[in-house]
Amino acid sequence: MNIIKPSPEEKEKAIEYILSKGLSKPKNLWDIFYMMYRSLGLRYLFLDTTEPIIISVSFMIGFVLLCSSSLKQYINAVLFATAPVFFVFAVLLTEIAERINLLYELKMTFKYTILQITAFRVVCFSLIGTVLCTLISLSAPYPGDYDIVRALSLSLCALFLCSFLSIFVMRYFNWKWGHYAPILVWMMICLLPICISAKWWESFLSRVPVAITISVAAVAFVLFLKEIKRLVNIQKREVGYYVGS
Repeated sequence: MNIIKPSPEEKEKAIEYILSKGLSKPKNLWDIFYMMYRSLGLRYLFLDTTEPIIISVSFMIGFVLLCSSSLKQYINAVLFATAPVFFVFAVLLTEIAERINLLYELKMTFKYTILQITAFRVVCFSLIGTVLCTLISLSAPYPGDYDIVRALSLSLCALFLCSFLSIFVMRYFNWKWGHYAPILVWMMICLLPICISAKWWESFLSRVPVAITISVAAVAFVLFLKEIKRLVNIQKREVGYYVGS
């Protein structure tokens, strides 16, 4: 009995067809967030975050008013330190609110864990922070013919550096006080240089080319999104590492 065997090309096509039907393509970050939004809705995703957001906005406004009135000669340093304020306190306060909630461990076993919901919130906080940075950069009292493009690029550079490093520390070093990572990062990269030498820090920031600050901001934003994706893709079998931490 003669059996007609498929050619190598036909075998390859058959294998490709089977794989295309059997394997699901990995979802990108925005698809995952869209599914979370469709499944949970903004009301649940931002449940109990109203007070942290209001407090964070108040912190940022207060910081801007305090620094702009007393440190006008250090406008670059002030902008660099101010930019991440909303992001830092919004992430910190919402994380603390979740961890003191009695349902924290239970929520870590759901389809979408607290870590994944936190990732969604963090991206939203960074977008809100970007808007606030833009408004501050456009409305700050600049001396003379100050370059607004430089102000905005410095602000976004500080915001995305702080957001990337905060998520990096929170993901890799999940200590009991790991949720304080945003404020620790902010203090180290934004406030510490002012405390050491505000004059030198202002001089340094004023001489950094705008192209470099824009490039650093772009790279930090890409790295921030990559860290967020890794945080979202943490499997439930790893949840035990985080529960009660």
